[in-house]
Amino acid sequence: MINTHNIGAAGLAVLILTVACFGSSIPTISPGAVGTIVKETMSAITPEATITSLPSPVPSITTAPPTISPQVPTPVLPAATRINFLTGATTGIVSGPIQPGQVQYYVVNASQGQPLIVMVNSLNNDVTLSIKTQGGTSMLNQSSNQTNWQSMLPQTEDYYIGIYGGETSENYTLTIEIPSRIKFAEGSISASAKGKTVAGYVVAYTVLALKGQKMTVNLTVQPNGAALTIYGYADGQSYLRSVTGQTNFVLKLPATQDYIIEVVPLGGQVVNYELDLNIQ
Repeated sequence: MINTHNIGAAGLAVLILTVACFGSSIPTISPGAVGTIVKETMSAITPEATITSLPSPVPSITTAPPTISPQVPTPVLPAATRINFLTGATTGIVSGPIQPGQVQYYVVNASQGQPLIVMVNSLNNDVTLSIKTQGGTSMLNQSSNQTNWQSMLPQTEDYYIGIYGGETSENYTLTIEIPSRIKFAEGSISASAKGKTVAGYVVAYTVLALKGQKMTVNLTVQPNGAALTIYGYADGQSYLRSVTGQTNFVLKLPATQDYIIEVVPLGGQVVNYELDLNIQ
């Protein structure tokens, strides 16, 4: 007799199936066999576990820190009086009094590649200069105690000129000259310029020429109206002075450099002129 109390549901199902097949004659089943039957039956009716792949990890997002541009300090520019040249003029002149230790500033706009020539005159010759760019770069320090200065300009912008008082109260005259550059047409050896000595000021030109070339300059002007001054920009050498009254000049050039050619009105006259230049 089988004790069905100790057989599980699966085992009971097996017994019923066995009875159906063999009738009422049920063979004796040992407890170990029952365990085997239950195990195999449960294995048959229990679904196999499936392996579900885990989702791929979400990639981490690395955010680059924002780029911060360095702050460029804005130069502190002094309050300055602007010098505007008269139409057709290449020279500006201002005069005034200055006290001991006082500083006065002027500003002038000029183009890249032009020569800038600055001079300050005073009774005691102790009023001095400083020059700096609009960007704040110093081109001439006041500690240099200079009364004249010149340079080819690095870029087109405003240039600030400082005037420093001497040991006593005195008057000064500031002269700013920006020569106009003469350019030759391609393949040409001649060029000309026409103008007027505006307000009786000197009109200055500059031309680049090579060592060994012959330069011929002719000034057409009314009699005793104006004369020529010519000097080397780099070497500062004077080759002709207006006091001679000459209106034409020929020179075999001693150096490769810019040459400054000035039309100097005699007695501050306002005169029309034509300047002809030949270099070969």
